[in-house]
Amino acid sequence: MDLNKKSFEEDGFQIINHVFTENEIQQILDFLENKQLEKAFGIRGFLKTHPELNALIFTEKLISIINSIAENSKIIKSIYFDKPPNANWIVNWHQDLTINVEGKTEDDNFKNWRFLKERTIVQPPLDILENIYTIRIHLDKCTPKNGALQVVPQSHKEGVVNLAHEVANLNLIKRTCEVEKGGILIMKPLLFHSSRRTENQQNRRVIHIEFSNKILPEGMKWLEAQKNSIN
Repeated sequence: MDLNKKSFEEDGFQIINHVFTENEIQQILDFLENKQLEKAFGIRGFLKTHPELNALIFTEKLISIINSIAENSKIIKSIYFDKPPNANWIVNWHQDLTINVEGKTEDDNFKNWRFLKERTIVQPPLDILENIYTIRIHLDKCTPKNGALQVVPQSHKEGVVNLAHEVANLNLIKRTCEVEKGGILIMKPLLFHSSRRTENQQNRRVIHIEFSNKILPEGMKWLEAQKNSIN
């Protein structure tokens, strides 16, 4: 299955299975095992600190999908997630509203600044949030039993909302995103999404990568922007 861009823009997400072969996924898993990263529940800046993974992740098929979504996309954030049975948690309904940057702007449309030692976090204006898309590469088969993501189709069209109110008071249609091992989930960060606890004692390992082709205001740059890391 290839990307259906019209459907993706309308629903805010799309599942594409069989993007990676069994052998390609095994090479990634071997890398994780060699680096002993399978014991980590979440690693931020994953591809920035492990650039050698780019050659394994950005296959010809994935690059084709990326180019179909938006031209000149750059990596702006990467996280490795592992939701194992011994570190089980619920992620409540939310939107992804922040970006990681270096520098600062006086533009008032950037708000809710947080300055940490390793990164600066800020909520950008709506046009930047709407431009971002996420690709989640599934290293394990993902089902409702091991914390598959739940989403509300088309909810990304609402902009930034009071999500607690929306979920509690509206009869929203929710979709569970079951993804095969080697498949991907593509989604917009403004899409309402959540995940439940793992119930089947199996891992849910995901490489989460965010992309954008937006240029930030003068004085700021994407923290994880990697020149020529995709093409």
